[in-house]
Amino acid sequence: MPENEKYDVVVIGSGAAGMACAVASAELGLSCLVLEKAEKLGGGTAISAGALWVGANHLNAAAGGSDSPAEVIDYLRYVGAGGLDAGRMRTFVEEAPEALKFFEACGIPFQLTQRIDHYGMAPGAKAGGRIVDTPPIAGADLGEYRDRVLLPAGRLFRHSGNAMMKLGGPNNLAAWDETLLTEHEGQDLRGFGAGLVAWFVRLAAARGVGIRTGAAVERLTTENGRVTGVVTTAGERIEVRRGVAIACGGYESNPDLVANYEALPGFQSMFPDSVTGDGLVMATEIGAAVRVIGNNLSVFMGFRNPDDAPTGGNAPCRLSGTQELTARHTMVVNRYGRRFTDETFFQAAAPSLRVFDVDTREQPNLPCFLIFDAQYARGHSFAGRKPGAPIPSWVASGSTLSAVAEALGIDPAGLQATVDRFNADARQGTDSAFHRGETARGLTRFAPGATLGPIEQAPFYGIELHPTSLASAGVLADQRARVLHVRGMPIPGLYAIGNAAARTETGSGYQTGFSLASAMTFGLIAARDMAQTNRGTGT
Repeated sequence: MPENEKYDVVVIGSGAAGMACAVASAELGLSCLVLEKAEKLGGGTAISAGALWVGANHLNAAAGGSDSPAEVIDYLRYVGAGGLDAGRMRTFVEEAPEALKFFEACGIPFQLTQRIDHYGMAPGAKAGGRIVDTPPIAGADLGEYRDRVLLPAGRLFRHSGNAMMKLGGPNNLAAWDETLLTEHEGQDLRGFGAGLVAWFVRLAAARGVGIRTGAAVERLTTENGRVTGVVTTAGERIEVRRGVAIACGGYESNPDLVANYEALPGFQSMFPDSVTGDGLVMATEIGAAVRVIGNNLSVFMGFRNPDDAPTGGNAPCRLSGTQELTARHTMVVNRYGRRFTDETFFQAAAPSLRVFDVDTREQPNLPCFLIFDAQYARGHSFAGRKPGAPIPSWVASGSTLSAVAEALGIDPAGLQATVDRFNADARQGTDSAFHRGETARGLTRFAPGATLGPIEQAPFYGIELHPTSLASAGVLADQRARVLHVRGMPIPGLYAIGNAAARTETGSGYQTGFSLASAMTFGLIAARDMAQTNRGTGT
């Protein structure tokens, strides 16, 4: 390898943001190198659901759906609330449909899904037509990269997210077609986020993009205020003619940065161990501004499944809020044994997790705990297992609720009182405390009868849930994805896309598909800006 290499574009990170930028750069005639710190490609995208939220898109229009940019803006204003930057938001609304067309023309076969807008009562909300994903792609189609794309634990990724919902959803494995799943495994099909990454990798490889794994970047190089390249931890210097795109995700797996920017004791990362905020550190070293998204609602509750842990690493935090917590015969309580939220919609819990009691000097709802009974264990999936499978030994269990409470440090009397009230409500079909299943919000619309069920049959079970989230802070970027200096002007030659950038285009709220759609959109925008950039002026 030469001591000094030169490319038009260097992309740091190989998730949807990085690979979209790389594919677009190559399509626009630029030479491009992708540097991935981990040994496998894909980052957080690879273990995600792989869904993209694109309002007023051409696929929906072709299917007879009705949508408009004005309605998309109304919905984003509601969901994003005070965390929105109006310019970035409008750019996202205008450019996301074009990005979808661009990458479809490059060869990604996007498809509409059955997924819905989470806030059904919001202005501009739609009951479908805005969330797309990709069909599974065969590993053989990746050639030399077949074994170099990160695959998540479990079997869900063998389908597309769309197909998974048709089969009964992630918490209804008993309804899945085992024959079809086995067939997909035999064909090495990859769906969900792993499939989305694979589609992008296939396009990048076909266009001659250089892709390296195990290639961590240590710092950016500059000359006269302009970013001129990168230096890897191995000491390699790589120069750029047009720019560097930081696309290596947030800092969720870096405990120090989590402590700096999140107010969530007990935080566990839902991302791979490699997502440690390298981009934020490198950018701030040369003066980049950081923006914290206030009232970040992209907060989930979950737990690590030890059986999913890779060799020598941690299992990502399982998002229990989209699976266990929506099922019957479950509830979430704090250490006092009290419920504090509608469990079916994790965003309703986010503000409660951050509540601070000024008298007791604590956040009373952390830690918190999932409580369930034998009825749940028989009828639903726990930690990705088949319904009826034995509950693992790392889950507290007992013949009484008190036994579980004592094992977890929960007040037994408080838990019993809460369960008594919950059971009475469940039998009447209504949640008098938090109206679970009664609101027009949620990833899925639940009728109370579909989510309420008494917790009354031994053995009883409990496990501590940990907060996990998308990073609240990120590098501040403008409408052209250019990183902004703390003094307000763009840093020439430096871009931030995906979760490395502050989510000012979608703001405080969460909606399935926001993150990946933004990654794809601003990845294209960054590539276009670099294609138009004059090396000498940075404009």
